[in-house]
Amino acid sequence: MIGEHGDAAVICASTTTVHGAPATVPVQHVRDELAARPRRISDGIGRTRLGPAGAVLDALAHSLGILNGLTEVSVRQEAGVWLGMPVHYTAGTPTLRPPNLDDSETAQLAAATEKLRTAYTRLTEEI
Repeated sequence: MIGEHGDAAVICASTTTVHGAPATVPVQHVRDELAARPRRISDGIGRTRLGPAGAVLDALAHSLGILNGLTEVSVRQEAGVWLGMPVHYTAGTPTLRPPNLDDSETAQLAAATEKLRTAYTRLTEEI
């Protein structure tokens, strides 16, 4: 997934593979699980991969060159919004690694970008 959390998350089903072979992704089931996850987490039933503090430490370790590899971080886009994107770090040097998206996923990412841009604009107008 890329973009943002919640209903505007872009599920990159068209590029999902298992051991290099295309995989069938039950997109509606994934969306249903994503919608239910915040409630489960707040109820103490679910777990995040790293938790907020762990995610920050993971990104910091990659950006400082302590760890090499792929992680997802928020990346500033041309529209002035920040979207979660896969970034590969080598010795602290980042390389953006966006997945190839099909037309539907590209449209979803554009919609998520516009949704966030609108929200950011409203926030700055209120301040």
